[in-house]
Amino acid sequence: MLKAAQTVHFFRVQSYCLRAIGITRRETGADSVLYAFSFFTVLVMKLGTVMFAVRHIDEIMLLCDCLGPTCTAYLGLVRQYNLRLHRTDIWNIVDELDALKRTLQPNEVRIVRQYNRIDRFLAWAYLITAMSTGILFVGAALVLVVLSEQADWKLPLLMDFPLDVKHPVTFTAFFVWCSVAIFWVVLDCVACDASFGTFSSCLVAHFVIIQQRFENLQFDAVGNGQLGKLIEYHKHILHLADRVIDAYKNVILNQLLISSVLLCMLGFQLVISAGTSIMVVYVAYGTAITIQITYYCYYGSQLYHESTLVHDAVYKSNWYEADVRTQKMLINCMMRANKPVNAKSGFTEASLPTLKAILNSAGSYVALLMSLME
Repeated sequence: MLKAAQTVHFFRVQSYCLRAIGITRRETGADSVLYAFSFFTVLVMKLGTVMFAVRHIDEIMLLCDCLGPTCTAYLGLVRQYNLRLHRTDIWNIVDELDALKRTLQPNEVRIVRQYNRIDRFLAWAYLITAMSTGILFVGAALVLVVLSEQADWKLPLLMDFPLDVKHPVTFTAFFVWCSVAIFWVVLDCVACDASFGTFSSCLVAHFVIIQQRFENLQFDAVGNGQLGKLIEYHKHILHLADRVIDAYKNVILNQLLISSVLLCMLGFQLVISAGTSIMVVYVAYGTAITIQITYYCYYGSQLYHESTLVHDAVYKSNWYEADVRTQKMLINCMMRANKPVNAKSGFTEASLPTLKAILNSAGSYVALLMSLME
């Protein structure tokens, strides 16, 4: 089963990205070296942008230009560390979801596959979009290097180092280093965000199946055995959902808080750069950030909504034909389902209302800036 789980179709995109940053099911020496090198590469990029921010703290536009990549690099490091910290649990969840799928009826497997198809499309779209943003940053910098004089050469990101990077050899080394770091951040984002989306999508599918099973229970024809199995199935999915949220709660907290600041900052940059070519880069970057927070908020709302519908599904069964003991069991089921799965971390919650609040705040900030500039 381990070999099958390594290549499960619903986790394929995420597996590619995880392997690229050195996080595999069975860690080897090569994986540890790859993880350490990728983590160190992104860390150096972050330190370079921080040094640039410190040296240009009194220049607001330059400061905003480097703070965006600095925060993104920080989120990449948080994601990569979090994935390594919960590596064993993540692969165990993959195995459990794959094993659960094998126990379902054919019509129930179709439900899981339907959700998997949507999730797989979103994962590939996310990877392509994020990679395109990285290519845009590196490609734009490479074109400027080709078209400008050596004195005007610039790295893909605004960075400062305690040594001269204008020499062709040194500049080439740092340019390649920075470019690789950008794509490693992209892989960190896709591996972490898409894996959370995949796990949430599978859990949502199982909640839908649980709803159907409760609605179709006929207590006049079956005993408590079938109900007992369904209750245990429901408990297992709730426990699995808690494990998924616990594994990603630190990422959710950092992502929602920092993305809120980044979107407001990008709004400021868009207003200032309106009508210039650099505006395209800001729009692409803002789109990538919005996709990231949408991933968590959309799946968080899906988990919340479908887990609460189990309560209604129990009520839709023919509970009135069951004996008193069975009815008491159903009441306990409804009470258990009345507490929804909540993708909450600290004082933040990954949900569509949270996404709306973040976008409204950024939009209000942009509108205020535009009114002040008129």
